Amino acid sequence: MKKIIHISNFNLIRLKGCFQVGFPFKISNGLIRNGYAVFNYPDRDLCRMFGFGHQNWFAKRKLNQHLVDYCKVMEPDALFIGHADLIENETILKIKEMFPQLKVLQWSCDWIVPQMAERNIKAIQSKLDVADVNLISTGDKNLLKQFKTGKNRVGYVPNMADDALETGRAFETENLPYDIMLCANTGRRQFCGKDEELEDIITESTNKIENLRWKLAGLNGQPPLNGFEYIRALGQSAMGLNLSRVNDVYLYSSDRLIHSLANGQLVFLDKRNGFQDIFRDDEVVFYETKEEFYEKVAYFKNNSRARMKIASKGHQKAHTEFSNVAITKYMADVLFDEDYKPQKIWQIII
Repeated sequence: MKKIIHISNFNLIRLKGCFQVGFPFKISNGLIRNGYAVFNYPDRDLCRMFGFGHQNWFAKRKLNQHLVDYCKVMEPDALFIGHADLIENETILKIKEMFPQLKVLQWSCDWIVPQMAERNIKAIQSKLDVADVNLISTGDKNLLKQFKTGKNRVGYVPNMADDALETGRAFETENLPYDIMLCANTGRRQFCGKDEELEDIITESTNKIENLRWKLAGLNGQPPLNGFEYIRALGQSAMGLNLSRVNDVYLYSSDRLIHSLANGQLVFLDKRNGFQDIFRDDEVVFYETKEEFYEKVAYFKNNSRARMKIASKGHQKAHTEFSNVAITKYMADVLFDEDYKPQKIWQIII
């Protein structure tokens, strides 16, 4: 049995947002179900602990030394690193010296569009010298190429569902408290090819669709949803609008896509992001123009049975092909098998 130390932000101290359904817990849970021994290493929480509540230079030095000591004790076969910006490359190289066969996989669930996501790009690039495999939640090959060094493998990793964490089943109920849900930070989003303020999109949709009942969080004065409160809200909302910062990058989406699907909502997707390559029209709803969006939302708002049928199939797809068991098996196979060949269209490796 291979031992994996998973270094990421498990957010055990701050308890804000939907941390329990983020990549860190899902990846660890999936790897365990695939037979790996996984040890979660919460770098940011430990750094705050070492720094008396702060991520200062003293805390970072202690953190990096602690990780080396931790690996001496645990003798890992691999490190999975996700957004672990506090861990220095020198630390990882020390661990590799102790364990020459050690494999390192870096994952990232952020967008990687140059001049728009420079912080994310630089964070990924900072670990390229020590990571054997880099898997990112954007499927555009041209964007992925910016992380190719000639010595590593770079590829796509989809958002994943965990049936132990995502328990909402909105598709089973005909009459729900809310018609459509959107949780996001206020700001601009790309909607039907144009940048618009989120509040304007909500207002216009409400004006176009009679009696549309929104479930909002972080918008229009509504507070964010934390922890299980978020899952409960997903199960109480019939439909979900998957609106990322950009919606025309191949197979990129914020993880609200899988949150909506995995909790049984009928999900609305912009055709520009290419998800029709992996989802069928009887699993999600695609739109291209505002008029098409308004028309389809109104139709499924007033036709619960049609909504439930499609949402059920989307839910099933999320919990099978895009379950954390399936996705982490793919991740581990890419890391441990240098001859691994993609089996599905979304398994993009360059």
